[in-house]
This record gives sequence, C-alpha cells and structure tokens, in this order.
Amino acid sequence: MSDAVLGDTGLADVELVELAAIVRGHALAGEMVIKLFNPESELLPTVREVYLRPPGGEPRRYDVVSVRGGGHNVLLALTGVATRDQADALRGHVVCVARTVLPPLEEGEYYLVDLPGLKVRTPDGAVIGHVEDVIEYPSVPSLVIITEGIVREVPDLPRYLVEVRVADGYVVVDHLDDIEPVKLAPLKGKR
Repeated sequence: MSDAVLGDTGLADVELVELAAIVRGHALAGEMVIKLFNPESELLPTVREVYLRPPGGEPRRYDVVSVRGGGHNVLLALTGVATRDQADALRGHVVCVARTVLPPLEEGEYYLVDLPGLKVRTPDGAVIGHVEDVIEYPSVPSLVIITEGIVREVPDLPRYLVEVRVADGYVVVDHLDDIEPVKLAPLKGKR
C-alpha cells in the first residue's frame, strides 16, 4: 500500500463507530465488497474518510475514493488500495467512521452502539444487570443483557425495551419472564 494510508495520527482522540466488514476484493482495481451492519444506512457514501480495523489490531485511516451499490453488499474503493491482492489482504477488517460524522438524533432516537454498558432497570426502577452487547438480527435488533450470571436477548420492541436513557446510563426492560434465559458458561482462566 502507498503513503496514502494515513496511519493513526490523532486517532487517540477519535471515537470510532463500526459500519461494515470487508468481505473480499472485487475486480482488479482494488475495490472491496463490504457488508454493512445496517443495510439501511445511507452514511457511508457521504463520508470522505474511513478507518479500517484489523482483527485484534489498531485502526488506520484511509481516504474514500468511491462507494457504490446498496443493501448488504456495497463496493468500496480507498486511496492506497489499488489491486485485488491489496483489497483481499484487508478481508476481515472492520470499516469504521468517526462518531462525529453520524447524523444528529431526533428526540427518542438512539444509536445501538451506545447501549452496551448501560444499566438495566425494571419499570419500578430496580437495577437488575447491564447491557453486554447488541445483536442485529434480520427481523429486529436484540440487547444482550446479563442479570445475575444469566444472559437474555431482549428484542428492541416496545413490549420488552420500554425506555432507553443513554444520557442517564440505563435502559428499562419489561416482560423478561417471556424471554428464555440462558446461563453463561464460566470463562476459562477467569475467577
């Protein structure tokens, strides 16, 4: 790759949000097939730079040359990625953007990326656990919550996810008895 790859200068101050994963190289000119985590997102064609994070590695900044296609699979071309071999070498990297390029939220909206780490409360205010992760299924995203060593996948539907208060650090869930709990296996090497 060329010097057009800008490295991580100033990256320590940049909060990144994951948008897609690189699936494979496409054609001969270095384009990459990427899979958007949110196929409805229209953000990627509007950005001028992205950060590619290798599995277990540090992200690097790239200038966007072009974005085309839509839905789950999109073609992405970046400065410094000029051949199919270079594009294939990036397979498995995650495409990220600076959080500052995300569109502002309307009242009552939230980004799923903001939910992990929030406390989980019941409608009466009792704290019962925390949001561990968010899984985006084709039908509906689900919050992975952990309460007393038990994991549940709570659908992002009004019946179950009653309220989201990102600024206050919590979500309110209800009807957990409707959701089959799964006990977490103990982590090896952790005590």
